[in-house]
Amino acid sequence: IEEAHRFAHQASLIAQKEEFDVIHAHDWTSYLAGVAAKIVSGKPLILHVHATSFDQAAGNDVDPSIFKIEQESFAMADKVVTVSEYTKNIVVNKHHTPAEKVEVVYNGCEMEETATLPPTLAELKRQGKKIVLYHGRISIQKGVDHFVRAARRVVDVDSNVIFIISGSGDMLTQIIEQVGAAGLSDNVKFAGALWDEERDRMYQSADLMVMPSVSEPFGLVPLEALQHGTPSVVTKQSGVSEVLTHALKVDFWDVDEMANQILSCLRYPVVAQQMVNEGREQMRGMSWQVAARKIQCLYRSLLQYVTP
Repeated sequence: IEEAHRFAHQASLIAQKEEFDVIHAHDWTSYLAGVAAKIVSGKPLILHVHATSFDQAAGNDVDPSIFKIEQESFAMADKVVTVSEYTKNIVVNKHHTPAEKVEVVYNGCEMEETATLPPTLAELKRQGKKIVLYHGRISIQKGVDHFVRAARRVVDVDSNVIFIISGSGDMLTQIIEQVGAAGLSDNVKFAGALWDEERDRMYQSADLMVMPSVSEPFGLVPLEALQHGTPSVVTKQSGVSEVLTHALKVDFWDVDEMANQILSCLRYPVVAQQMVNEGREQMRGMSWQVAARKIQCLYRSLLQYVTP
């Protein structure tokens, strides 16, 4: 927070000297800088919300200092951009921002043909194991504890399923202990934080990807998995669930239904393949260029009211 205030001071100095038309600041660490630049320049301010304090807390127990920055900054903004309707609802209902001030611009993805990489988990695949992947931070927001509870229910029905947890975070030790206490050490493996080719190899080797987030403003992981031919189960508490039609969707807390959906996808590979085919086709209309054009239109709408 101290750094955010220092950044705001520097932004106010820069804004006095530079020529510009619009101020566009992303997430709470730069909101104060955006507000400071607006105060000294009078130029229109857009605040872009990729996550809120409610997402990070996975509930209402938010950091009061960050919440105060968010709420006061939203009040000063000319427009607030959110990456989903899910996040817009938080900004409107929790921060009391007028709905007409908030615009939704979904994140994008680039639908590129991906190279087939050497498989990972080759021995498990050779044994005929089914692989279910979680990839992301291991924090309260991401719902990995719910993923482990669902894993227990899946393994009770089909012990041939292996769950891979890829990532790191402040809940890692807690999740390792939860896996041990649930008697899942043979069925849940920790891969560490995977990036680039290692991550892509894991996407290609998995039979299913699960995003069990408690509160996810958007969530690019299911789209990344789709690019590599892997279907997903996502929670309804996510922005990507609004735009990705061809994914299985579940409430984060409903671990029985999460387990049912995992088992269904693994048992019916034809359905899983259809989810991939249709999902990849849908992704072609979700490019970053679409998002950029919407932002460009927003700039123009604000500038037309500004006297040169």
